[in-house]
Amino acid sequence: MTQASDRAALKQALAALAVGLPDILLPAPGVDLTTFAVVACDQHSANPAYWAQVEALVGDAPSALRLMLPECHLGAKGRARRLRDIHGAMRRYLDEGVLRSIGEGMVYLHRQTSTGLRRGLVLALDLEQYDYAAGSKSLIRATEGTILDRLPPRVEIRAAAPIELPHILVLVDDPEDLLMGPLERALNALPKLYDFPLMLDSGRLAGWQVKDDAQLSEVAGALETLCRRGEGLLFAMGDGNHSLATAKACWEQIKPTLPEARQVDHPARYALCEVVNLHDPALAFESIHRVLFGVTEAQLAAEGIDPERLPGLQVLQPMLDDFLARHPEADIDYIHGEREARALGEGERCVALILPPYDKGELFPLVRAGGLLVRKSFSMGHAQDKRFYLEARRLEG
Repeated sequence: MTQASDRAALKQALAALAVGLPDILLPAPGVDLTTFAVVACDQHSANPAYWAQVEALVGDAPSALRLMLPECHLGAKGRARRLRDIHGAMRRYLDEGVLRSIGEGMVYLHRQTSTGLRRGLVLALDLEQYDYAAGSKSLIRATEGTILDRLPPRVEIRAAAPIELPHILVLVDDPEDLLMGPLERALNALPKLYDFPLMLDSGRLAGWQVKDDAQLSEVAGALETLCRRGEGLLFAMGDGNHSLATAKACWEQIKPTLPEARQVDHPARYALCEVVNLHDPALAFESIHRVLFGVTEAQLAAEGIDPERLPGLQVLQPMLDDFLARHPEADIDYIHGEREARALGEGERCVALILPPYDKGELFPLVRAGGLLVRKSFSMGHAQDKRFYLEARRLEG
């Protein structure tokens, strides 16, 4: 069998597991990676001061900050101009060689966080094998309800983007460490791509390229075992549920415009993601707290909501949705981090609803049974521990 046919068979095996081999883009040598990499756009959504700090640190240097829109600016004036600037910067970074291809493969990660060393694997997931509906039996499944109204502004960004930079974290249920363990043991044989400190005390990130057929075959074998043990559930959404749903929506728009043969391997059919192990000791699951603005505790008490004795989140969230629908003057934000939530709750006519810890062991059984959590049920780690934008991939065919 030739090397080309070996690679084709490997790709076929991965495709059956909803995995593609991405052609990954990284910043060119000489680009300051500490300045380039920035945290996921959905972090610090109620703290514009954080993003002002990032802006000051980046200045005129090449940065992923120019390639994304922090969610704290989603409703701000000048949105159309911001989107033009983002798409223009993406094309400029490609044309000027700021982002360069490292070839086809995956990237094995070490991320130093406040809770220890978290391992991850960057790869592409097949959106044809992702269904976010409750009761889905697809290989890739949502863990919480998808709010369709949240997709259009995100679709607007991705639909015209020539590249993607993911903050999506996808979970595998791998108590025996079948996926990451062999990569860890082979670390000295993997080409090291980068190792650098992240900005604003967010830890450190190192990455190694996984490109040899033998290594990739081992990845495929581990995923096949996990898929079989998971009774058809292989990947469950961790962070970035609406980002993956956005990628799916964009693909559904593009797909009918393509000849059938091109639909098989068009770049937009896939989404770049980082896979992490649910059982990684450094993967801390945090509840996402609620902060209400324009309300008082007395108003909430009249609705049967006591911040000191909250019901379970699957009961609480529908109560909050009903309250907000009847009180247009009120607003809600979903806050990662108890300290930040409590600080916001100290504001005038603000109330913080602090949720108890989330048990991550409940997640895969619930999803396997066809259930979905209410939105923003959990977050994986503190804000500074979230995925930083670094790896990119072309979206245009």
